[in-house]
Order: sequence, then C-alpha cells, then structure tokens
Amino acid sequence: MTKIEFLQMLAKGWFGNSQQHSIHAQLLKYRGYGKLADKIMAESDEEWDEARQVNVRLIELGVTPKVELAEYPVFTDVKEMLEYDCRDAAEALPGMSQALAMFDDDYVTKNMIQEFIVDEQDHYNWVKGHLCLIEQIGLENYLIEMLGE
Repeated sequence: MTKIEFLQMLAKGWFGNSQQHSIHAQLLKYRGYGKLADKIMAESDEEWDEARQVNVRLIELGVTPKVELAEYPVFTDVKEMLEYDCRDAAEALPGMSQALAMFDDDYVTKNMIQEFIVDEQDHYNWVKGHLCLIEQIGLENYLIEMLGE
C-alpha cells in the first residue's frame, strides 16, 4: 500500500465511521440515552474532522481526494454498539502504528497520524472502560446511568 492509498483509506474509513456514530447517537438520543448519545456524537464529529484533515493533507501533497465512505453496520443494541467500537479500534490501532514508518520522510503527515493514534487509543480506552462497567453493574443499570442530558 502506498502512502497516498493509506491516507485515502483513512479518510474513507473515518467518513464512514463518523456516519455510523452519528446514526448511533441519534438512535440513542431518541431512546433517551442523552449522556451516551452526546459522547457518541462527539466521537462522530472528531472522526469527521480527522477525515477532513486527511483530505487537506492529500490536497497539500498534490492529490485530489476521493468522495468515499466505508460501510459500517448500524446497531440498535447498546452493548453491541460498544463491542463493535472496541473491536474496530483494537483492529485499527496496530495498522496505524505500523503505517507510521511509511512517513519517516514526511514529518507533517507522520505527526498527524500520531495524533490520530492517540485519539483512537483514548476512544478504545473509553469504550473498553464502559464495557467493563456494563460487566460490573449490568446493562440495565448502565443504561439508567446514560439516561438524560
């Protein structure tokens, strides 16, 4: 995979994942889980911004970005949403870390990807923590905690 293909893959993935999170946030908000909806919508916004950053970088590198969205499943079950997010982040992190070596000669892009890795690791830790909380207090009690604004 070339550097450009990797960056295009990032943008495509983040645009798609952003839409998945946006839909999940709306579903959660509709069901009254405002606290969780707000966190998921913030993640959606962050992913959208990261995809935009990648497209700006592609333009700076002389490449016309593509308009593509990766397909992501939509879940109505809260635990399934979080489990999918956890798996997705766990799978993405090693690939992003390995790709850093491709950008040893491009400090700007390498720095951008390093920031993405930190954000993805933070999101993984948050999701993993919430899955552990569900295991400790049960799904029903967790959902009660997520009610409201």
